[in-house]
Amino acid sequence: MITQSVQSEPSTWVDSLIGRFGEPPNFADVRRRAMQAYIEGPSPARVLHLWRYTDPALFVPSNASLETSAHAVPAASSELPPTLKVLFDRGEVSAAIHISGPGKARIHLSSELQTKGVRVLNLHEAYKQAPELISGHFTKLVGGSVGKEGVGKFEALNLALWSAGLVIHVPRNVQVSKPIHVWHSAPNAQRETFFATRLLVVAEERSEATIVDECEGGSDKLKLNAVVEVFAGQSSRVRYVSVQRLHKETVYHVTERASAAQDAQLLTAMASLGSSVTKSDFGSHLRGPGSNVELYGFLFAENRQHFDHHTVHAHESARSYSNLDFKVVLKDRSRSAYTGLIRIEPGCPDSEAYQENRNLLLNDGAKAESIPELEILTDEVRCTHGATMGTLDDQHIFYLMSRGLERAEAIRLIVGGFIEPTLSRLEADLQDRLRRIVEDRVKDL
Repeated sequence: MITQSVQSEPSTWVDSLIGRFGEPPNFADVRRRAMQAYIEGPSPARVLHLWRYTDPALFVPSNASLETSAHAVPAASSELPPTLKVLFDRGEVSAAIHISGPGKARIHLSSELQTKGVRVLNLHEAYKQAPELISGHFTKLVGGSVGKEGVGKFEALNLALWSAGLVIHVPRNVQVSKPIHVWHSAPNAQRETFFATRLLVVAEERSEATIVDECEGGSDKLKLNAVVEVFAGQSSRVRYVSVQRLHKETVYHVTERASAAQDAQLLTAMASLGSSVTKSDFGSHLRGPGSNVELYGFLFAENRQHFDHHTVHAHESARSYSNLDFKVVLKDRSRSAYTGLIRIEPGCPDSEAYQENRNLLLNDGAKAESIPELEILTDEVRCTHGATMGTLDDQHIFYLMSRGLERAEAIRLIVGGFIEPTLSRLEADLQDRLRRIVEDRVKDL
């Protein structure tokens, strides 16, 4: 059972954030209701299969960290990180957004985005400048209520105490040729700190955009909580790429939900590399006929890193299609738990779904769990899933060594080859970006 560490002064902390950002009454009420839901909502139980492998108490912030979160001074405007600045200066990204702590983000837009009417706004400003986006989309996929058996408790906490938020709006019929890159520099906290962020992406009808959401930094004193909502309008084409490279002692909880309308194509790619403990919940609602959702991901873990990933593809319309390919590489005494759910609702015939999870264990101390789930509530559908676990093949290593490679280099080559089929499913620009990340990570194996 989780101790409710925020019951002493929740209203004071929430009111501090409301006053700091000058939020209107309707916005403030959302925070207050979310905090009340967090306090009163049941705690996730370890007997539930989604929490069987990870203790929910790890994500509960202390009073001290919530005090820091509520009263921290908004981050001063800072320069872009060098890597992001180079990408923007070279024209490889159409927008560069840097979030370095509580308060406003630093936003750089290309002339292309400004001409086409693409909006990138701080969430606080969006309430005043784009109220229609807020009323129609904000919290519609990840709200602040706590459902049955504690589902949503940490999402409610995020909604109550987020202090850095961003809205990306792509108007109808607008195609953005280069990625919009959001770079989160998590605080290098020297004392217990809770930091919550939100990202809202709205791509209207027949629009096209790629969002790269990269997170790095942090410290052993930080608990990071992130929520992402993505709306892919009718016949839109949206790619959301999540790259997590946090400090290896940071605790991270992230929830992403997406909605795909009729004939929308939504691709999600995720790379999990950092943190000490990560609880990740990615899901998509296929809400229109012809909607197509793909999710490709990989993680590398070493030492005692612990990753717990859950995905869900909810088919809520006939003729909807989903595909998932998730690769795991584990070293030392690291742990991975993956639970993937495919749900096809009643009245959704002619839908197809596929799910694949493959795990490569580099030594005996590593451990992986894979739990595929199917809930098929209609006829005339096609659903398949597969999961594998295995160790390095000594014959493969011997063959490469017989060709002149050192053992370590042979292992790195095998691991790279294990991930490559997943990368090859992505388009060229995303392949290059993620392949560089994989190459950097494999060097450390």
